Amino acid sequence: MLEEPLAFDYLAQVRGALTGVMALLDLGTGGGEVLSALAPLPATTVATEAYAPNAFVAARRLAPVDGHVVLAQGAPENWSTLATPVLNRPSLPFRDAAFELVIDRHESYLPAEVLRVLRPGGRFITQQCGGSHMAALNDLLGIPRPPYADWRSEAAVAQLAAAGFEVILAREQFTATRFADVGAIAYYLRAVPWQAPGFRAADHASSLRAIHERIQAEGPLAVPAHHFLVEARRPRR
Repeated sequence: MLEEPLAFDYLAQVRGALTGVMALLDLGTGGGEVLSALAPLPATTVATEAYAPNAFVAARRLAPVDGHVVLAQGAPENWSTLATPVLNRPSLPFRDAAFELVIDRHESYLPAEVLRVLRPGGRFITQQCGGSHMAALNDLLGIPRPPYADWRSEAAVAQLAAAGFEVILAREQFTATRFADVGAIAYYLRAVPWQAPGFRAADHASSLRAIHERIQAEGPLAVPAHHFLVEARRPRR
């Protein structure tokens, strides 16, 4: 599986916004891999993580660079809250206006809660997988597409604006992810269960064989990936 690089660079965007920042929040840090790559970190750097095993891994990784991890309930998926941009539950476990910069890579968030914990003039940067990400795999296997088709840059911008943000930047891109063998496809669908819930290779043997034969005849299978990046600011007034 080979992913084509994006034209925009999340880490570069965050680094550019870090100048002068003393308080940083990373939402859904996973194992802390991305946040640790930003070291040296601001004096106050906190990350949230909803999955306890990841939180422990992140805490060990971030401790040497003075990052702190809080186990916190994750937000509902953004696609499910497009009509409720001021939803504030579950709340983030931080006081109002605690951070100058909030970052988020591939994690759901509540715009109203992000706005609340940002200081006036503070920024929010997020990179997201869009609603059609890898959906062609579902089509090839005869599996229903995930229910988040409407999650795209335009929807995220509208949701943030409705919560009170000023949107500074929005970039969206469709790239190709190439699978060189059908085993990589089966592995991918098991590793990211939200793409095809309950996927079992044995249940799709004929479709997988057809994909295998196509790869053998034509070379790696190109599947459209969908990402977008948005930067927004809490108004100063």
